[in-house]
Amino acid sequence: MSRRIDIELTSARPDGTWSWRAAGAQKPKGVVDGSLLPADAKVGKVLRAEAENDLDGITIISVAGAKEKAARTGLLELLPSERPFEAVTQQLARRERGDRGDRGDRGDRRPRRAGGG
Repeated sequence: MSRRIDIELTSARPDGTWSWRAAGAQKPKGVVDGSLLPADAKVGKVLRAEAENDLDGITIISVAGAKEKAARTGLLELLPSERPFEAVTQQLARRERGDRGDRGDRGDRRPRRAGGG
């Protein structure tokens, strides 16, 4: 069963093959036939590959270009203003600690029930 992996081309060989590694890995993992690669293949290019695992290792079946980042659309452009910039500041009103006069007198309270709860 094949799976998709991202590969990075590491070097071209004289026999027309290229060595590759998993994108982000440190050591080369295998060899891919140059005929499977796009014409603009170069060292360091990251490609999406269809690979099969077998007893001999990983075999690359097909290669496609990596997905390019889409252009950012729907962005709002900020236009400069003729008016000078005025920063917004916030100053909180100080609250006095101590007796809270807004509560008033609660009057007589009923005794608590026995047993908690």
